[in-house]
Amino acid sequence: MTDQTKAPFISFKFDVMTFLALCGAMYLAYTAHSANMENTAKLSALLTKYEQTLDAAIAGDDVTLKRYRNNIKKTLDSLSPKERELMLALLKVEREGKAD
Repeated sequence: MTDQTKAPFISFKFDVMTFLALCGAMYLAYTAHSANMENTAKLSALLTKYEQTLDAAIAGDDVTLKRYRNNIKKTLDSLSPKERELMLALLKVEREGKAD
C-alpha cells in the first residue's frame, strides 16, 4: 500500500529574502507615489496660476472678453438641457469658490 498525500492547493512559505524584496518593492512604490503626488500638487498650482493670469488678461481686454462671452453662450446653446443645467451649476460653484 502506498501512502498518497494530496498537495495543498495554496501553500505559504516564509522566506526572509522574499520578505525583504516585498518590503523593498513596497517602499519603492510608496516613494514613487509620494513623488507623483508632489508633482501633481506642483502642476495643479502652476495651472491655477496660469488660469488666473489668463482670466486677468481676458478681463483686461474688452474685445477678447466679448469674444469669450460669445463663445461661452454658443457652447451653452449647443448643449442639451441636462448638460446645460450641469454646466451652469459647475460655473456657479466655480464662481463661488473664487469669491472665498
